[in-house]
Amino acid sequence: MSALVRPFKKSDLKEIDPIESLASEDITDEFAQAVEDSSLAVTCIRDGKVMGCGGVHPINEFQGEIWLRLDKSCQDHKIDTLRWIKCGMKIIEETYPFQRLDAMVQCCLESSIKMLEWMGFTRIKEEDGWIVFQKDLA
Repeated sequence: MSALVRPFKKSDLKEIDPIESLASEDITDEFAQAVEDSSLAVTCIRDGKVMGCGGVHPINEFQGEIWLRLDKSCQDHKIDTLRWIKCGMKIIEETYPFQRLDAMVQCCLESSIKMLEWMGFTRIKEEDGWIVFQKDLA
């Protein structure tokens, strides 16, 4: 079955059993509501299950920082997952006036690092256990 991509709802984050964990205090109701209100995030649903959420936080009018949170069930649908992530990135790149996108990932998360590189992001620096990536769009 194909995946459905729709606008993000704050309840979506609670439906995910994440591949990579975040500290629970990072996912507050206020954070989730701000993401929903921004209209800069989407949720992917497959067979009625939330597969993942992602979007972009504007840093300024020319620069944004992408984020992604995937459910463990994505590991059973890797090609479809990569397809909808790539589609979402294309929407971001074509819709918003960002000239650069940034991303950060923990050094120990090899799958996330490989995915960012596959999406055309370049490693900029490594500090405090995190790798900073950039993708120029202009």
